[in-house]
Amino acid sequence: MGSIKYQRSNTGFTLIELLVVTAVLAILVGLLLPALGKAKSKAYCINEINAAKQMMLAHRMYADDYESRLLPGYRYNHHASNRVGKSIDHPINARYPWRLAPYLAHNFEILYANKNLALLHSFSRGNEDEYTYAASVFPSMGINSVFVGGDDMVLSPNRNAFQKFGRFCVLKEAEVKRPSQLFAFSSARSVFEDKIAEGFYRVEPPYLTKRLWSKHWSADLDPQEFGFVHPRFGNKAVSAMLDGHAEVLSVTEMQDMRHWSTLADKPDWILKEQ
Repeated sequence: MGSIKYQRSNTGFTLIELLVVTAVLAILVGLLLPALGKAKSKAYCINEINAAKQMMLAHRMYADDYESRLLPGYRYNHHASNRVGKSIDHPINARYPWRLAPYLAHNFEILYANKNLALLHSFSRGNEDEYTYAASVFPSMGINSVFVGGDDMVLSPNRNAFQKFGRFCVLKEAEVKRPSQLFAFSSARSVFEDKIAEGFYRVEPPYLTKRLWSKHWSADLDPQEFGFVHPRFGNKAVSAMLDGHAEVLSVTEMQDMRHWSTLADKPDWILKEQ
């Protein structure tokens, strides 16, 4: 009988096969990355909505403790204390975070959501005074201070202002005409150490006595040019309404003054002397 010869099979890949496999993997990754990015953004949005709802529960508890008076927006001479009970001075006590914090069990991880949480953790590495100051500046959501709770830096809601412009700012729950439309907090952004921070303690309206915002939204704008509002979820911003619910509003909706002031009766409403 003749001998049987075995031919060794070559189980390796050729260079061309490897290039084809690499190209296919690159295409798959290219297809998956946008979907993964959208899923991550959706998760961030849901997380911020949930945080906003908890903030509104705290907002309501504040009003219950203060005879239906709403949480001050940016007001001078209001008492506040930090997490170790130390009294806070101006300007920290003018900002809302440390006034709202007791109703959140001082859980600042509710106020600092998603990417902004890393910023909070960096603040915690400082001493208590540094943390107290820094934590008051960059919460994920800014308060609609001019029209809800009052803003002494822009237009104090005092007797003279009300006589001049009408009751443009709500200070008590009973003064809110459209609680499901009027927001207290919205997604915000500012600048920290020359970088964009996904948070700020206040947001400014698109109109006051004139148009204040840039005409078009762009991520390249200085934060103040869009009132510190940050439509970071597909050109939408999370907004916490005074009836307690939270929703996302588009760039166009965020410029509708009926979401800002209880007196507004049209999107481009401005303050006028009576």
